[in-house]
Amino acid sequence: MTRNFRKLPLAIVLAALFGLSGAAIAQGQPPAGQEGAPPQGQPPGGGMDQQQPGAQIDPQTLDAFVDAFVAVQHIREDFAERLQGVSDETEAQAMQQEAQEEMISAVEENGLNVEEYNQVAMALQSDPAMMQQVQRMAEERM
Repeated sequence: MTRNFRKLPLAIVLAALFGLSGAAIAQGQPPAGQEGAPPQGQPPGGGMDQQQPGAQIDPQTLDAFVDAFVAVQHIREDFAERLQGVSDETEAQAMQQEAQEEMISAVEENGLNVEEYNQVAMALQSDPAMMQQVQRMAEERM
C-alpha cells in the first residue's frame, strides 16, 4: 500500500495535523466505555502543562511525540481510505469515532497523554527550528 501523505511535504502534513488534531484528538478524553487500562502513571515532566511558546521540550518527549505523530498519520490515512467507500452518514460518524479512539490510544501507547501531545504540537507552531527537527525525525520514521 502506498502512503499518499509521503508525497506531500511533511510541513503540509504537520500543518494539517495541527488543524485537524483539534477535531480528532484535542478533545482528548476517551469515551467512558473505551476499552483499555488507564495510562500507567504520568510521565515525568509535569511542567509540560505550563509550557510557554518556544519553551524547551526534553528529547524523550519530542521523540515520543514524533512516534505518536507517525502512528496518528497512519491511522488517519487508513481511515481516510476506508471512509471513501462509505455513503451512510451514521457509518461514517462511527468510523470517525473509531479513528479518534485509535489516535488517542496511539498517543498514549507512545508515552504521552493527549494534553501533552497537543502542547508539543502547539509549541512546534511557535518554534521553527523544533518544527524542522520534528520534520526530519518523522521523515525518517514514515
